[in-house]
Amino acid sequence: MFFKIIFLLIVSSTLFATNTLKKNYLIKNDFIMLSDIVDVNKENDKKLFTIDQSRHSKRVKKDKLLQILKQNGFDQYTAKSSYIQFTKKSPIDTTKIKKKIRQFYQNKYQEIQISSITLMPLHYLSELPNSYTVHLNKRAYLMNKGVVHIKTLDNKKIFFQYHIKATLPVITARVDIKKESEIQRLNTRKKSIMLNKFRAMPLQSLHVSEYQAKHNIKADTILTKRDVLGLYLVKRGANVNVNLKSQGISIFFSAKALQNGRLGDTISVRKNNTKSLRVVVTGKNKAEIK
Repeated sequence: MFFKIIFLLIVSSTLFATNTLKKNYLIKNDFIMLSDIVDVNKENDKKLFTIDQSRHSKRVKKDKLLQILKQNGFDQYTAKSSYIQFTKKSPIDTTKIKKKIRQFYQNKYQEIQISSITLMPLHYLSELPNSYTVHLNKRAYLMNKGVVHIKTLDNKKIFFQYHIKATLPVITARVDIKKESEIQRLNTRKKSIMLNKFRAMPLQSLHVSEYQAKHNIKADTILTKRDVLGLYLVKRGANVNVNLKSQGISIFFSAKALQNGRLGDTISVRKNNTKSLRVVVTGKNKAEIK
């Protein structure tokens, strides 16, 4: 009986499933065909609207379009937008622009896997200029969509909207992490996600003794550069093993840290009651005199 109910629910959901119309459709011609919206064979295809010769797009009220679809046997459709936009696709080669966008994201995310990049000019273009440069916002890598522009030799700018589909690895909190706790493999995990929108550059890899939490972090949070600080490898008052290299000879001695220090920081230490020394942090409670 239980399996019969589940089967009926699946059948019902399939019968009453609805499709949502897109906000914008790209078309190839100066007219809008039924096949531009729904899957229909050639025999049943028909012209719905014609685009004005002085324009390259047309807006149609959703109620009017839904009524036309219903009249043609497609009554399981709905729309979120009040108007549906139809835009004639510009017959231009955007390979160069897409390549620049791909390189931009790959330079930021070394392990990113890009599956597709869609690009559309804000206005209809019959052709592209022969020479131009491609420009993206410096923080565009934090989002999967945005605006890119090209600049011609005479400084004319042409704008495009783009959308990138990609996956990349990020570091997430496995559990709640307290402020100043070390970020390590025990309290984090690496996972692959779809690129969407980040508030700051996400951590993509984790090295031993590299970071500590800048503030309290909730479990499952994607860790970004805003959430971490360099880990204090030396804390004030701790005993530090100092290495002094001179003429090929290494001398080790213990000293008391007078400051906190991260990897590569120069801090002051004091051996017994002698004058303080400046050392460079090289590891956990380790330093060198250079």
